[in-house]
Amino acid sequence: MSIAAHREFSKIRRKSTFYLLALGSGLITSLWVVLDAIGNSFITDPYLFGAYEMVVGLIVSIILILILSIPLPNKDKEFKKTLGYYFDPNFQGIMFPKGKVLLYTLLAGLFATGNTILYFVLLEKYDASLIMPFSQFVLVYLLIADSISEREKPVAIEIQSITMIAVGVMISTISGGKLDAIGILLIFGPFALFSALYTVFQKKALVTKNDKGRKIDTLSLRIWTLFIMTAGQVIASLPSIYRVGFNEIKENWRPSLVPVICSMLLVYLGVIAYTRALTMGKMSIVRALNSISVISTYPLAAIFAIWFPAIFSSGGNDIVGIILKISGSILILIGVVTLSMSETRGLIFAKIKIGEKIDLEKLSQIRGIESVAYTSGVYDLIISIRLRNIGKAYNLIRKSIAKLPWIESVVTLPVIREYK
Repeated sequence: MSIAAHREFSKIRRKSTFYLLALGSGLITSLWVVLDAIGNSFITDPYLFGAYEMVVGLIVSIILILILSIPLPNKDKEFKKTLGYYFDPNFQGIMFPKGKVLLYTLLAGLFATGNTILYFVLLEKYDASLIMPFSQFVLVYLLIADSISEREKPVAIEIQSITMIAVGVMISTISGGKLDAIGILLIFGPFALFSALYTVFQKKALVTKNDKGRKIDTLSLRIWTLFIMTAGQVIASLPSIYRVGFNEIKENWRPSLVPVICSMLLVYLGVIAYTRALTMGKMSIVRALNSISVISTYPLAAIFAIWFPAIFSSGGNDIVGIILKISGSILILIGVVTLSMSETRGLIFAKIKIGEKIDLEKLSQIRGIESVAYTSGVYDLIISIRLRNIGKAYNLIRKSIAKLPWIESVVTLPVIREYK
C-alpha cells in the first residue's frame, strides 16, 4: 500500500502549505545567515570556515536524522511512522537512492558543491553584499527550466513578478563596493547556473520513483547531498590547510561552535522546507518566494547588533542606503504578492460512464489537475485545476479529461472556483 494512503488528513490547504514552506525557508535562511556571520568572525579564512562548517553540519545532520528515525507507535504494521513523518510524510527512515534517483542526487550534490566552492572563491575577492544580490539571476535560469519542463511559455505576470523580486533584492542589498567584469560574469554565469542546476536535479530526485514505486524523502536527500558537499568543500580547503594549517580552527573552534551548530540545524530545516516546496510548485516561484529572506534579515541583524555591534553595522547614518533598502523591500513584497495571485483556478464536473472502471491515477497525471473529489447528483467527480492562463491550457485540460474512456461528459466552471 502506498504511503499516501496512510497520511493523516491535513487541515492546511495545499496552496497554504506551499507558501508556508517557501516563505518559511526564506525566513530560516535569514536567521542562519546572521549566525554564519557570527561564526565567520572567529574563523576568517573563507575556505577553512566553509570546510569547518560543513563538517560540523554533517555531524549535526546525521545526529538529527537518527533522532527523526525513532519509530512512533502505529496501529498499521505495514507503515513505519517515525518522528520525521511530521517534517516529511514520505520519511520512514534513511533511504539510500538507487537508479535514476541516485544519478539525480549525485548531480544535485555536485552542482551544489560547485556553487558553494565558487561562492567562497568570490568571497575572497568581493563582499558578500555584492555577490548575493546578483546571484538572484538564478531566477531567470529557473524560469527557463520551468518553461522547458512544462512545455509552456511563462505568462507576462510571472516574468514581471520575478523580475521585480530580483531587482528588489539587488536594490535592497546594494553597497558602495564595485564588481569588475570578471566578477559579474562569474556570478551571472557559473555561480547562478550551478545554483539553478542544483535546484533542477534536486526536484528531479524528489519526484522520481524507484523500482519499488517509492519517492525519496527530503530528509534523506539532504543528508546524501550534504555528504557530497562536505567532501567537495574539504577538498577546496586543502590549499588553505597547506598554507596556514589548522591553527585558526584550533584557536577559535570553541567560541564559533554554538553559532555554527545552530546555523547548520537551521540550514537542514530550511532546506527541507525548500525542497518540499519544490515538489508542490514551480522552481522559479519557490525561489522567488524564498527571496523574502532579504527583507527579514534586516530586523534580525539589527537585533543581533545589540550584542555584536562589531559584526552587524546598523548603517543608521547612510540615508541613501536606507532609502534603497526600503525601496527594494517594497519591490520584493509587491512581486511576491503578485506572483501568489498569478494562477487561475477552476472546477470541472465530470460524469462517469455506467459500469466503467475509474482510473484516478491516470486522471491525476494530467498536467494542471490539483485534486479530485467524488460527488452525488448529475455529475460524479469534481476536478480542481490550477493553471497559468485561461486560454489554450484550460481547453487542453478539458479535452484530455474528455478523452478518458470512462468519462461520459465534462462541464467547466472557472468562475465558481475564483469566487467560492
